[in-house]
Amino acid sequence: MSIDWGSVLGFNWAYHHQDRIAGLVFSEFLRPFSEFLPGFEIFRAFRDPEMGPKLLIEENAFIEKVLPAGIVRGLTQAEHDYYRGPFLKEKDRQPIYRFPNEIPIEGQPADVWKIVETYHEWLLETGLPKLFLWATPGKIVTEETAAWYMERLKNVKGVNVGAGIHDIQEDQPHKMGSEIAGWLDEVEV
Repeated sequence: MSIDWGSVLGFNWAYHHQDRIAGLVFSEFLRPFSEFLPGFEIFRAFRDPEMGPKLLIEENAFIEKVLPAGIVRGLTQAEHDYYRGPFLKEKDRQPIYRFPNEIPIEGQPADVWKIVETYHEWLLETGLPKLFLWATPGKIVTEETAAWYMERLKNVKGVNVGAGIHDIQEDQPHKMGSEIAGWLDEVEV
């Protein structure tokens, strides 16, 4: 199951190990973005060499603001604390600062852009079985984006899992789990 940054890692690995995979499950995945998506303007600030470290390392904005904004139902205090756990100290937040700087937007960074461009082309062409999950309204994958992919992906089952923004596994864990289980029963993987 690939979501967000995990999609870059997962799709890149799958592309380079095609003989070792039997199918793909994904949602809210990263692709080459020719421009900053609406609602992602904050990522300009995250990528700014002065503002980014202040927001992401000093203020922990990704965990405190971005994460909760990507979930419809909201997080309980215990759930939010669990996400905070690995990043309680500023020195541990460097990966959170690096992440927005590695998202392939407007051709940058060039190495990640090439990786994502390559697996994206492959994703559109491969006949591997795919389960594509999205939510409404979605963030990276809106209903319009989902419709575009449903017209172009080969051998795909697409499912709108219900209400969700970006971290749809937090809003729709049972629906996602049952769809994955059912899909696995249907395909020869």
